[in-house]
Amino acid sequence: MDRVNQNGGRAREVAGRVYPVLALLLSTVFCLTVTLAAWVYHSEKPAVDFASFWAAGRLAIRGTPALAYDMETHRAVEMTVAHMGGLMPFPYPPPFLFFVAPIAFEPFWLAYLAWIAAAAALYVAAMSRLMPTRYPLAHPAALVNAMIGQNGLLTTAIFGFGIAIVATEPLLGGAVLGLLVVKPQLGILLPVALLAERNWRAIAGAAASSLLLLALAWMAFGSDAYRGFLQITGDYAGFMSAGRWNWSEFASLFAFLRFFGIAQPIALALQILAAVVAGAVTWRSWKMRNENRIAVLAAATLLVPPYLLTYDSLLLIMPLAVFLRDGAHPWRPAILWLLLLAPLLGYFGLYPGPNTVPVAAIVSLWWLIRKEPAIATASGLSPAQ
Repeated sequence: MDRVNQNGGRAREVAGRVYPVLALLLSTVFCLTVTLAAWVYHSEKPAVDFASFWAAGRLAIRGTPALAYDMETHRAVEMTVAHMGGLMPFPYPPPFLFFVAPIAFEPFWLAYLAWIAAAAALYVAAMSRLMPTRYPLAHPAALVNAMIGQNGLLTTAIFGFGIAIVATEPLLGGAVLGLLVVKPQLGILLPVALLAERNWRAIAGAAASSLLLLALAWMAFGSDAYRGFLQITGDYAGFMSAGRWNWSEFASLFAFLRFFGIAQPIALALQILAAVVAGAVTWRSWKMRNENRIAVLAAATLLVPPYLLTYDSLLLIMPLAVFLRDGAHPWRPAILWLLLLAPLLGYFGLYPGPNTVPVAAIVSLWWLIRKEPAIATASGLSPAQ
């Protein structure tokens, strides 16, 4: 027993020295990646996700927002700044046009820098409530978002800011969470958590802000934009049913099962089962006001929607923060980080296997609930150490 304790103490000591250095190194890599990506966007004009945002914003500021959902028109605008080899539509609700219109300016590389810099600043500010500032950008999905200009930094910042203050400032916290109407699959379990906690003011704030944003988008962009969004949503559902993408590109349990050839009805049934379990775990954690309930919610959220991509796994920064603070299990952050790294390696052809994000979410949830604290802090967060 003494030897076990000594080994555990040595592991904690090594982790305490190594993790901060690695985090600082990876944060530096993030900054270098953004700089390199801006140069590549300028010189090579690759087909990247940010081109979809830029094109949709461009169409919005030209007064034709509904055309953001017309694949041919949208692609033609993308082609002015990127060499598009295939389709990269804009499958986001019309309120998201408010976020992408301000960055639809030229030159394209500078618009990308503005997008990533603003989103990363918000994300780091939100996550600084959980951990020292050297850690958030060390998440592998942060690098994914940096490379392709995706929105994971922004959505995780919204999620983090809102959920961190929802207990102490329920109306404001709920209003911030309502902004996730721009990516509704990340907000599916929020009503479950808030209802379990009986936080009626937060529910009112979230409902008010989301409905207001939807109404403003309708007034600004018209009903044709909503019709276009519904049409493209149906198209995407058809694409998934037909297996039009490589399953390793998706971060859901459904895609993980389909990667191994499991029949679609069975994979979908298991996805629904996982969503129900995730909802039940979230309800229990928030009803009991457990200390790690925010991390539970973040991990559980990634087990609900069948349509989820690697850049969305940035939400797992919240369980990762809990494991970094937990000195009793110093290897948990390393295991989780490696599970999140594998899909990033897949972008470079260095990992041929399934997307391991759902495995990371399941493992995180298991670790969080195995020995869950029975009492809560006011915000559901422990101070960063």
